[in-house]
Amino acid sequence: MSNQLVADIAIVEVVSAEQAEAMSTFFKEVWGGEDDVVPFDLVLALIHVGAYAYLGMHGDTIVAASFGVRGEFVGLPILHSHVTAATVPGTGYALKLHQRDWARERGIAGITWTFDPLVRRNCVFNFEKLGAIAVEYLPNFYGTMTDDINRGDQSDRLMAFWSVDDRSSLEVWQTAKGHGAAPAELARVVLPADIEALRKDSLEDALEWRCSVREQLLTPMTAGAIVSGMTTDRTALIVSAQ
Repeated sequence: MSNQLVADIAIVEVVSAEQAEAMSTFFKEVWGGEDDVVPFDLVLALIHVGAYAYLGMHGDTIVAASFGVRGEFVGLPILHSHVTAATVPGTGYALKLHQRDWARERGIAGITWTFDPLVRRNCVFNFEKLGAIAVEYLPNFYGTMTDDINRGDQSDRLMAFWSVDDRSSLEVWQTAKGHGAAPAELARVVLPADIEALRKDSLEDALEWRCSVREQLLTPMTAGAIVSGMTTDRTALIVSAQ
């Protein structure tokens, strides 16, 4: 898509039942399957008490959406970005930048979200483009998946932390945790080239990757290690001790 199209996207706050229902429908269409990703009544209830819910609009068409709630994590006020989806390249990034500004204006220290560590392009986006770090490994966090994209796989997730001020995510995280030393590399965890294609071709092989990456990440991250980034060739995660 052209840069001009991204520039033409309007980011619109969800304030009505109709918009909440449109957001819910958009998420369901992106993920597929029979279940709602976020029920519209949940969106409607939580925006009433200050949740983050915005649509990326190109004219009358929804091309991106993001929904999150305020919370607390390691003693810091955070915005937990529960789900973000985009059908036009670049609009997801625009929404993340909007989230950052929204959080900063409200005195929030950081943004968190969960993501699949096996999806390499998401790792590149989160670690390289945004500058987030991953601070927890959450095995099968949402249970076995039923949507069309993830069907049959287990929902292991990394918990991302992204600073919203001028300090790095690592600096804000270490301050909150009482750490000061530079992180030391512990390991490199290789990722599959395309886990989504592999799920379709061989769910058994995809689950083997799931178990392998879990074995390499769960123990060190449970002990306090973080994923600080990716290798320069973008084929592996870098696990670091704090």
